[in-house]
Amino acid sequence: METQHQRRNPARPEVISLVYADENRTAVAPFVFIKTHKTASGTVTNILNRLSERRGLVPLPCCRADDCSGSEWWWPRSVPPARNSQLGAFDCINGHVVLDPERMRPYLTRGGRAPLFFSIVRDPLEQSISSLSYYSHDTIVRPSQRRQWTPHLNWLQGLRAVGPVSSRFINSMAHDLGWYDWVLARHNISHPQRGKISKSTRFNDDDGLIAEWLTSLTGSLDLIMLQDAFDESLVILHHRLGVTLQDMAYLRHTHLQNDTARGIHSSSRPVLPLPTSAQASKLLELNRVDVRLYAFAKRRFWQAWENVAPVAAREAELAELRRHVLRIDSACVELFTGFKGQPSLKRLSSTNRTAARLRQQREAALRAICTPEMRMDEIMYRLRESKACQGGDSFSSSQ
Repeated sequence: METQHQRRNPARPEVISLVYADENRTAVAPFVFIKTHKTASGTVTNILNRLSERRGLVPLPCCRADDCSGSEWWWPRSVPPARNSQLGAFDCINGHVVLDPERMRPYLTRGGRAPLFFSIVRDPLEQSISSLSYYSHDTIVRPSQRRQWTPHLNWLQGLRAVGPVSSRFINSMAHDLGWYDWVLARHNISHPQRGKISKSTRFNDDDGLIAEWLTSLTGSLDLIMLQDAFDESLVILHHRLGVTLQDMAYLRHTHLQNDTARGIHSSSRPVLPLPTSAQASKLLELNRVDVRLYAFAKRRFWQAWENVAPVAAREAELAELRRHVLRIDSACVELFTGFKGQPSLKRLSSTNRTAARLRQQREAALRAICTPEMRMDEIMYRLRESKACQGGDSFSSSQ
């Protein structure tokens, strides 16, 4: 039976929160989540950050002293080698970082349990459209390429190597899962500034090499979630991590999750037109590694879904998860749309105060379901406020 008590998380000494008992902390498998770009990975990160707070898990902090800062974490690199004081000291790695199991495992050897490595991918065409749409409002995209497919495709086609900007737009998911680093190692290419050098695109059409890399992922990633089977992915994940389905619940309306998303998708912003069929074909051609990766991930995923539980049991779990999601979603929608600009009790006449009190009771009940942690900005801010890094450096979580 799960009991709850106040426990101070050593990674966030200034935050005291209600978490599960210590025995349930050890029941959660240590994990590494590789946060890919524009794949619903932000929602997964939010789920895992809330899980970490509730269960008292200790995440690997992103410290400036370790050359890590901002919302992108160590990306486009992997984590640095673990120092002796960091060996087995953490429960999870959760953020934008390039997959490198050999560097990551030493941080997470608590109790001798092997960590669960997982990530999420999306249909490559949808991911490419989402990336340009999202980053068109960012200074990293040249003004001539914003919301225009022809100059964007011309730029991608002319790339001979990818860097921190271009790797968001060409084989982005493969990049985050270590494709370019694997190719460099496979061909014994010198790489003195690991992760900082530009990464050649000349192997992106080599089907044999891509197949070999995908085979290597079988031993590196335990689960590749699918954005287009998001709830099914979370059902599998709750089995792999050893947590409840309620731990996997999330806020489905992403426009309520954070202020950044609400600004980007505001109706006042110009909308990116969909690519023509010829432009879409060109996008898929340029993202050949991601296309192969997505097909590989789909095959593995649906095999995992078939094996997770008998049909009736997994369908029941899927329905239960969706009930939790609907409950949270309904509460948040009502809270954010139905209680804006309401007058305070002091401004109401006595005849209206009873109704106002009932409204306030309803709002309190909704806030108990739609907690601040459901919003990405809130949970990220709290994690960033941690003093876990040596020298009082701040924790910069991914967003």
